[in-house]
Amino acid sequence: MAAKLYEPLMEFTEKPIQGVTLEEAYQVFGRWDFAILFQADTNENALHFVGDKIRLVEGVMETFTIPLTPIKNYRKQ
Repeated sequence: MAAKLYEPLMEFTEKPIQGVTLEEAYQVFGRWDFAILFQADTNENALHFVGDKIRLVEGVMETFTIPLTPIKNYRKQ
């Protein structure tokens, strides 16, 4: 099933809707197949992106949204 989802998810542009910017996408193992990290300027835009874009991709059966607040950046700039 993950193979069917890969291409449609990778077709999203960096700014799939106004107020949302995609940061990173990962294929993960375990309960979930993919993780997409994004920033939204409002909760409404975050919900709109997940509900109207991600969930409408054929084959997406479930989403799990986790709001994040960064506390430290370990990457060297």
